[in-house]
Amino acid sequence: MERLRDNLLSVAPKLASQLDTLVSQWLSSLINRLEAKRAPEFRPKQVNDPVWGTIELLPWEVGLLDTPLLQRMRGVRQLGLAQLVFPGASHGRLEHIIGVVGAIEEVLRALERQIQRWNRDHSGTPLPSITDADRYALRLAGLLHDVGHGPFSHALEPVLEVNAPLVGTSAGESEDWRREIKIVRSEFKRLYQLNAPPSESEVIAACMVLSEPMKKVLASDRLFTARGRPVEELQEVIVAAIIGGVEGPGASHLSSIVSSQIDADKLDYLSRDAHHSGLEIGFDTDRLLSRLEILHVRESNVDASESELRARASRSVNQTFHQLGIAASGFGSFEQMLIGRTFLYDRLYHHHKVRSAEAMAQRLMLVAERDRASRFRLDEIFLSVDDDTMLRILAQEVTHPGFPLSPEPSAATALAKGILNRELLHRAFAFRGRFIASPPGLDGRTAEQNREKLWRRIVKELDDIGVRFNIGAEIHRVAIACAEALMAKSVDVDICRPCKEALDQVGPEQIIVDLPALKAEAIRILARYPNGAIKVPEFSFNPVKWSDAYELQKRTGYVFCPRDVVPLVALASKIVFLGHFGVTMSEEADGYIKTASIVPQTWINALVAAKIIDTDAAEHLSFKRHSLLALRADDLKVPGTWIQADPDIASRLALELNQLLRAGLTAEHIEALGRVLGAVYAFVDHWYKSGQLTRRLENEAELQKQVLSAFQLRSLPTEEGSVAGGGKLDIFVDGAVLVENKFTGRVADVASTAPAAGMQGRRYAIALGAQVVIVVLAYELPSGIVPAQQDTISVHEITRTDGNRAEIRVSLPYGAVTPSRESPQ
Repeated sequence: MERLRDNLLSVAPKLASQLDTLVSQWLSSLINRLEAKRAPEFRPKQVNDPVWGTIELLPWEVGLLDTPLLQRMRGVRQLGLAQLVFPGASHGRLEHIIGVVGAIEEVLRALERQIQRWNRDHSGTPLPSITDADRYALRLAGLLHDVGHGPFSHALEPVLEVNAPLVGTSAGESEDWRREIKIVRSEFKRLYQLNAPPSESEVIAACMVLSEPMKKVLASDRLFTARGRPVEELQEVIVAAIIGGVEGPGASHLSSIVSSQIDADKLDYLSRDAHHSGLEIGFDTDRLLSRLEILHVRESNVDASESELRARASRSVNQTFHQLGIAASGFGSFEQMLIGRTFLYDRLYHHHKVRSAEAMAQRLMLVAERDRASRFRLDEIFLSVDDDTMLRILAQEVTHPGFPLSPEPSAATALAKGILNRELLHRAFAFRGRFIASPPGLDGRTAEQNREKLWRRIVKELDDIGVRFNIGAEIHRVAIACAEALMAKSVDVDICRPCKEALDQVGPEQIIVDLPALKAEAIRILARYPNGAIKVPEFSFNPVKWSDAYELQKRTGYVFCPRDVVPLVALASKIVFLGHFGVTMSEEADGYIKTASIVPQTWINALVAAKIIDTDAAEHLSFKRHSLLALRADDLKVPGTWIQADPDIASRLALELNQLLRAGLTAEHIEALGRVLGAVYAFVDHWYKSGQLTRRLENEAELQKQVLSAFQLRSLPTEEGSVAGGGKLDIFVDGAVLVENKFTGRVADVASTAPAAGMQGRRYAIALGAQVVIVVLAYELPSGIVPAQQDTISVHEITRTDGNRAEIRVSLPYGAVTPSRESPQ
């Protein structure tokens, strides 16, 4: 059987080799002691802990603890830079690691009591006991689960990404190990059924456990006298626990104790983070522990709604498997834990000043890579220095031979000094789904749909750190242009000149667009009900529903900048977000970050006069006008084959439509337009493939019949011949799009044919509340070049007096003599 270590070597040789070197350095003192002639003596140790009281560490745990591998975690803060906001929250990951070992022991003792009770009452279906080998392996997993963290904890993660948004030169081999992290993560997903996908730090920790130096330490009988299983198997058991493996190499029902939705890791960090930050979350750890159970899961006691569990039971040995779960009487305590975690995210992890500090640290690391024109190596990222020393190295206050930097002071230097001196960036602009301004008069449901669609567009783009940097750089450029324009117009020169000078000095690196990741998972823990049934419970507090509500109502992004430039960056952020996303935030957003009235109307008027913005943008920025949604290229659902022939077709059509639909469309109408256009494209393709190009078309009624059939084939709701606007319309599709069909014979210029068709459709569109009129024009082409399918679609203005309606024309030839000839593509 192929061992996990062999698998790692085959898919990630560079990562494995570099981690072997690092772990060998960190464990060298312990290995030397183990190989010395005189046998070393390791003794247990008792640690006084503020959360769990007295925690007893076993001799081999003490041996590992007293090595640089784990001692370096003393200087890696558990909460990154949160101590700049919550002074007590300066605890390191070493404290958390020891706490997790204590929490694992508490969980194991609780489960042993539950197993004893169960086996006493259910002698026919006993639960497996927890062996010493199980206990030792799980405690080691707790001790090692965080060793994959580098400086600044989660703020370091962008540096681990394969693509470096700020490094222009090729990173060469330094990217290989980063790419291999992704490969190993995919391999873990293939080999294991997981509670959740492992993070980069968990992947690195697992690879460290599988390293050759770690194997040598764990295999030593001088250190580990009670291993209870072959060392390769022990490594796999530890890895399965760290990554949350439910099934796979080394995985068992006990693996979830270390990594799952109710694991020892969460039990410790929630209590510890709340304790050190001074925030009370108030969940009953003792009661929750007393309600944990090892569940005896078989097909007969699994609820009928849990098909995956029943299938797993049926394929298991004796049609039974065991899994960590909770008794129904523990629901209240579990919900308290979920609510407490939510509270900490809102009040601690996502506090705006914590976010500012962590955004600065992320930007700092990326800019430092850019300035030295190379990515950080693995041994540089895991340099054995604490977070503060790393900041001082990056601030060029101290040097380290293992961490070379550009010799000249740079933007990275300024960012590092800002963190060290707590000169954190300030909020100039806030964006949130709830803040998106909607036109007055919309009903609540439509307004909510619009905000949700716009917000998801924003989030989709800003999830990319490279996009965030580029938008920040654009805000910086626009802010400078605004300052120059205002000074040229002699508007508030005493404010604008120092702002302009400060902007020139700080550069785009200190204009940071930040959006927090959203972490909420569906509840997957199993529960045993009083009647013996086992299923995934339904709680009154549902984290997924909370996440959906939080996404639109509370998840907030910010544009951070130095205090001196807040007014101009606030203005520039509004301009850039309007131009890039087609949105303005309501006045509530300015009030939320205490920047109300920071951008006076005189500035906006001056920018119009200087032609920095147009009157349309000025009305939006003055809250006098609010648009609906602008169309995006992907909203138009253009077929891939058409895009291959004309790569710009989708973006061109979207641009032309947006120029005519100045007030935008509702989310509902955009979705409907995409569905209708999908049917239109299919109709055009069918027209070409069915031979209609060379056949005669008798009249408009025959055309309408074919068009109507195309919509009905897509199951789109249609109205034909309804009376509206003083006449009978042709087709009204999906409650949003008006279709006019026109038939003509031979024409000299198809572009000028039926010019009034759009206007005719407009009167029906006004009566029905539609913004888009599709005109399907069939014309005879006895000779000449047959246009390609993608060239049959064009956008036209209906009338200059209507600033929010557009015509999409579909011009289809019939009766052609030479259908094989198509226009060049």
